Amino acid sequence: MIIDLFIFYSYIILCSISVFGHGIIFNKLFLNSKSSNPGLIGLFGFFLLFAISLFFHFFINLNQYINTIILIIGLIIGLKNINFFRNIKNYNYFFIFFIIIFLLSSITSKTYADYEWYHLPYVNYLKDFKIIFGLVNFSNNYNYGHGWLDVMGLFTLPLIETKGLTSLPIIFYFYFIIFFIHELFNSKNLAIILYSLFTITLTLVVFNRLKDFGADIQPTFAVFIFIFFILKYIFEETNDKFLKYIVIFFFYSCILRIGSVVSLPLFLFFLFFNMKKFYEDILKNNFKIYFFLFLFFIMFLTKNFITSGCLFYPIPFTCFDNQIISWASPKENTYERYEFLSAISKRWKFYSIEEGELDNKYEYYEKLENQIIMSPKEFNEDQFFWIKYFFHDHDYKRIINFFIFALIFFSTSYFYLRKNTNSTKYKKSNYINYFIISLLISIVFWFINSPQMRYGGYPLFGALTYLIAVLRFKDNDVLKDKFILFRNFFLIIGIIYFGYKNINNSINDFSNNIFTNFPWANVSEKVEGIDFFSKNFDGIKVNFIIKNEDVDARSPKMCGKVPMPCLPSGREVCISKLTVKNNYIFVSNTNKKCLEQFKKNYWQH
Repeated sequence: MIIDLFIFYSYIILCSISVFGHGIIFNKLFLNSKSSNPGLIGLFGFFLLFAISLFFHFFINLNQYINTIILIIGLIIGLKNINFFRNIKNYNYFFIFFIIIFLLSSITSKTYADYEWYHLPYVNYLKDFKIIFGLVNFSNNYNYGHGWLDVMGLFTLPLIETKGLTSLPIIFYFYFIIFFIHELFNSKNLAIILYSLFTITLTLVVFNRLKDFGADIQPTFAVFIFIFFILKYIFEETNDKFLKYIVIFFFYSCILRIGSVVSLPLFLFFLFFNMKKFYEDILKNNFKIYFFLFLFFIMFLTKNFITSGCLFYPIPFTCFDNQIISWASPKENTYERYEFLSAISKRWKFYSIEEGELDNKYEYYEKLENQIIMSPKEFNEDQFFWIKYFFHDHDYKRIINFFIFALIFFSTSYFYLRKNTNSTKYKKSNYINYFIISLLISIVFWFINSPQMRYGGYPLFGALTYLIAVLRFKDNDVLKDKFILFRNFFLIIGIIYFGYKNINNSINDFSNNIFTNFPWANVSEKVEGIDFFSKNFDGIKVNFIIKNEDVDARSPKMCGKVPMPCLPSGREVCISKLTVKNNYIFVSNTNKKCLEQFKKNYWQH
C-alpha cells in the first residue's frame, strides 16, 4: 500500500510540475509577461497542453510514449523554474496547507458520472487512433466538444496508463485556487481582494467533492477568471495589460465547453467600450498571443469538422449535410440531438416523468410515441413552459445555497469590516453600470439557453451579487486588522469543509473495502462475450457493449476500459460503412434507422 501511495502521489506531483513547466513555456513564447502568479502559470500550462493535444492528434495517436516525452519536457522546464515559487512568501503557510489538503482529498474510490460512459473511452480513442473522420457516428457523446478530454489524453503514461486521469481535475483546481490566493494576498485594491476571497470560499463550498469533478468544472473556473480580469481592468483602470487575459480566458472557457458562450454579452460589452485599445493591443503589443489564439481556434474548428461534420456540434446551422460531407452526422440526427440537449437542460426529464407517470426517465418512448408527452422539440417550442418543472431539479437547491452563502459572506464583510468614517474611496470605472447591464443580459441568455448552474450560472450570479455588494463599500475603507481575521476565517473554514467532504469519504470507502485498486479510483472490468462483443466492419474491429439485465434496459451502456472503437449495442445501425484512407478511418452513416434508434435511446447517446 505504501508503494502504491508513493506512485499515486508521485504521479500527481510530477504532472503538476510538468503542467507548470508548460505554463512557463507558454508565458515566454506568447506573453513575455512578468506575472508572478504561479496559479496563472499553471492554468496556462493546461491551455498549452490542450493546443498540443489537438495539433498532434491530427497526425498521430497520443500513445503513452509520445505523452511521456511531452510531459518530461514540461517537467524539466518546471523544475528549472521552481524558484518561481519564491513569490508565494506572503501566503506560504496557506500554500502548504492547500497542498496537503488537496493531496489528501485526491484519493477517491468513485469516478464521476460520465467517466466510464464516454470520458475514458474518448481518452482510449486518443491513445489508440489518430483523428477519426465521422467519430460522431460511433456515439454523439464523443463529440460534445469537452476540451478537457483532449487535455486528459496527454496524461496516459507507461505503468500508470489511464488510472490517474480522475485525479487530474484537482491539479487544475489547485492552480485555480492559488491564482486567487495570490491575488488576495498581493492586490492593493479592495474590490479585487473581496472578489478573490469570495471566489475561493464559494468554490470550496460548492465544488467540494472530487468525485463530481467531470468536464464542467474547468470551463466554469475559466469564466470566473475571465470576469476577474474584467473587474481588474475596471477597478485598476490604467492596466491595459489585462486586455489579453480577458480574451484568453473567454476563449479558454468556450473551447473547454461551448456552453460558456453564455458570457458572450460580457465579452462583447467589453470589446465595444475598448475597441481602439484592443486594436492597438493586437497589432502593436501582443500580436503573437492573438495569432496563437487564431491558430488554436482554427485547429478547434477543424477537429470538430473532421469528427462530426459540424464546426460546433450539435449546433445545426454550423453543420454540413452528409450528402456533401460523407462522414458528417445526418442533419436530422444533429437537429434531434440539439433539441434533446436543450430540452434536458430545461428539465424535460422531470416533465416526462411527471406527465407520463414514469417510474424512471428511461421509459419515456412509449408515452412519447402515443403523444402522451411532448417530444424534446415540442417541449422547447413551448417557450417558458419548462419553468413549471424548474423546482423539480435539485439544481434549484444549488441556487438557494449559493445565495445563502453570498448573503452570509457579504453581510459579514459589510457590517464587520467597514469603518464608520467615509475616509477612502477606491477607484472604479464610470461604465461599471454598463458592465452590470451586460451581466444581466448574460444571465438572461443563460436562463433561456442552458439554465443549469454548472453551465456558467455560478460565475455569472457570483459576479452580479459581488458587484451589488461591493458597491456598498464605495465610501468606506476597511479595518485592516479585522480584515486579516475575516480573510483567514473564511479561508480556513472553506478548506476544512472541502477537506472533510473528500477525506472523510475516502476513509469510509477504505474502511468498508470499497476500493478495488487503492489508491486509484475504481473502474469496472468488462469481459468479452459477457459484457461486450466484437464485430468486424470492413476489416476494422468494433466493440459493442451488451445490455446488462441487472439494470434498467435503457440505462446507458458504458464502454469503460473496453478498447475503442466502442459503442452501445444497437448503435450499429448508425455505421453504414467504415473505410481506411492513408491510415485515417472514415465512418459514414446513411441509415435512416439511426435516427429512430436515437429517439428510442435518448439517454444512451
